[in-house]
Amino acid sequence: DEAAAIPLPMVRALMRQPDRLTFLSSTVNGYEGTGRALSLKLIKELREAKLGRQAEVSAAKEAAGNIVGALSKKGDFKVHEQRWAAAAAAVSSDSSEKLSGPLREIELQTPIRYASGDPVEKWLNHLLCLDSGNSANLKMSGGAPAPEDCELYSVDRDALFSFHKLSESFLQKIMGLYTSAHYKNTPNDLQMLSDAPSHQVFVLLSPSAEKDVNSLPDVLAVIQVALEGKISRKAVEAQLARGHRSAGDLIPWTLSQQFGDSKFAQLSGARVVRVAVHPSVQSMGYGSRAIELLYRFYNGEMVSLNAGDASEDEGDSDAKNEDDSDDDEVNQSSGDGILGETVKPRKELPPLLLPLTEVKAPKLDWVGTSFGLTFGLHKFWARAGMNMMYLRQTKNELTGEHSAIMVRALPKTTGVDDSWLAAFRGDTKRRFITLLAGAFRDLEVRLALSALEGFDSKKGKDFDDKSGRAGNMVGKLTAEELESVMTPHDLKRLELYGRNLCDHHLVADLLPTISKLYFMGRFGSDLTVSSVQAALLCGIGLQNRDVDSLTKELNLPGNQVLAMFNKAVRKISIALNATLEAKEKESLIGGETRKKAEETAERMRDVAEKTLEEDVADAATEAMKTLQDSSNNDSSISKDGELMQYAIKGSDEQWSKLLDGKDVKAGPATVQIQTVRPKRKAVDEDDIEQEAQREKLGRKGSGGKKSKKSKKRNR
Repeated sequence: DEAAAIPLPMVRALMRQPDRLTFLSSTVNGYEGTGRALSLKLIKELREAKLGRQAEVSAAKEAAGNIVGALSKKGDFKVHEQRWAAAAAAVSSDSSEKLSGPLREIELQTPIRYASGDPVEKWLNHLLCLDSGNSANLKMSGGAPAPEDCELYSVDRDALFSFHKLSESFLQKIMGLYTSAHYKNTPNDLQMLSDAPSHQVFVLLSPSAEKDVNSLPDVLAVIQVALEGKISRKAVEAQLARGHRSAGDLIPWTLSQQFGDSKFAQLSGARVVRVAVHPSVQSMGYGSRAIELLYRFYNGEMVSLNAGDASEDEGDSDAKNEDDSDDDEVNQSSGDGILGETVKPRKELPPLLLPLTEVKAPKLDWVGTSFGLTFGLHKFWARAGMNMMYLRQTKNELTGEHSAIMVRALPKTTGVDDSWLAAFRGDTKRRFITLLAGAFRDLEVRLALSALEGFDSKKGKDFDDKSGRAGNMVGKLTAEELESVMTPHDLKRLELYGRNLCDHHLVADLLPTISKLYFMGRFGSDLTVSSVQAALLCGIGLQNRDVDSLTKELNLPGNQVLAMFNKAVRKISIALNATLEAKEKESLIGGETRKKAEETAERMRDVAEKTLEEDVADAATEAMKTLQDSSNNDSSISKDGELMQYAIKGSDEQWSKLLDGKDVKAGPATVQIQTVRPKRKAVDEDDIEQEAQREKLGRKGSGGKKSKKSKKRNR
């Protein structure tokens, strides 16, 4: 009984027990039905499961249908047994994670404490809008227009709570959307909506809202906003020094405490308290359209059409103030105070709905929201341009969800530098990655991956520059940083696993390091992995989960999970080795240094490697060796007349015969070698002419054989 008061994770755990019937009893309407976590979350999940048992039957049929028999030897294949096993596995895996089984709902409409149609109950429901979630208030008179054609209007709260007939009906519609879309509603919310000075209400209406003046328009979406910030720096520092914080201003106080930055509390912003979309048109883009128009309004993109009518507005406001003062005088003249005051509709009311072009937007620095983190809600706010700045480590006791804060900067209105956004965002990402192995280990892997991808959705050069100025590690991984976190042996192990030469347990200690480097963007844009590979890196590397749990959650075969994970590690291993190779290439001569070295070598090409004295000595030694080794004169030497005049006549045989039997060491002696020129076989005309010239000059000669010549040499 009172299942709504029990935390939803506990209720889910009770319902997942096999062979158990679970009876849930809770009030969903009236003054006791303010908490609707059971009906809006748990019961909705059961309804979406196609009435429980039907989903199991469909899963079993689909799994059994995927088993196809063999073309030959059908008896050995045993197709029926395999189909039964596949159907049983599909049902067991489906029921282990999802709520399944037959769902039967019984509603009690008749009151048991008082009579039906009790006037006090009727009055209370009407006063506190407790019965506004019925089908009559949520019925739409028109269709569903295109979201881009709808416009956002500002609701005047004085007119909304004026007790006018049309205003009262419009209020019932707004509260009906709140009740149908939000799990926690109290009468305090109605009071805050009526008189909280920092709250504003906006509604998304169809394009035909201004044309149809005879009936109230259909409310497609409602947004309630609370203005926060503008807290003095001294007050923030004094509260943070004592570890306290004041009530209200949720986002400024939380972020100032988390990042230790008192300057953020001085900025002003708007926190989206609630967003409620009509149940008939949910998940059709109306909520995103409303948030987009709200951002444009606060960012100063909505042009006001009444900028030139300021004087007229001031005159009208003075007249209204006079009328109000007259009414106050009438009320005060009765002398009975609040007990004697007559509550009645005001005669002159401001317009209930105003287009955003006719409303002056306040100057704000940011717009944000706070909600319980789920996959659908995070995807919705991330698509609206929000950045996660905070995620509470403890779960909500009722819903079992982590509270998140997401913020988007408004740079056009105040002109304040939004570098704080990149700094907070980078710090939040780093802390979230570290805590995935601790407080956030139980998050679904797709939710954790969605949060990580949300940090990188708008990452660019400008974001990297601001993050670098904020002290966060950005840019591509350098070889020095890699050597500080991993050794050559670690890189070798990764390479072996990438080549399927070892088991994944051998690199289990390296997975958190490489996963953190990947999700921090340290590998650059060159390294990309698939969504499944990123989910495996997040689950195994960051959350320290085993392969079996990810196999069940991702609904993939175990061998396929390991294969995809191996491919991801192989890509990272190649990227790490490429980082070290790039460092080695930089150490080689290249670029301008290499060009200068080549010019120096070109100038030194003709320079001798030895001194002049060494060169002369080596040349003399080489010449003497050449002369000694050759028995006959070289052709190049024989042609040189200056050298040939010092040549020693005679061959080695002649000298051997001449010196045979003689004592060379006895002292100097004179020896003589005769050289004989070869005889000419014939006399040509040139020789005759030469002889004739010699005779004329008076030289001695003989016309016959030439005389033999002898020379004497001293040895």
